[in-house]
Amino acid sequence: MPVVHTSRIRVEKHEGARRTAHIEGFAEEVHFGIHGGIRHFYQNKYGRDLSGPEYPATLDYIIAGVAG
Repeated sequence: MPVVHTSRIRVEKHEGARRTAHIEGFAEEVHFGIHGGIRHFYQNKYGRDLSGPEYPATLDYIIAGVAG
């Protein structure tokens, strides 16, 4: 079967859990991070504060993509 699409994405890692994805063909960046219960889980796991802005987690994007 021939390849119909190849995603070309560059992921930029920032401090903490935040990442920015640059997807070829789109001007807008996609921001990933942690929030809510996910943030609380990792704060307890590593015993440190995970401050900073909240962003949707990778899991949120996966669920949204599959639910579509």
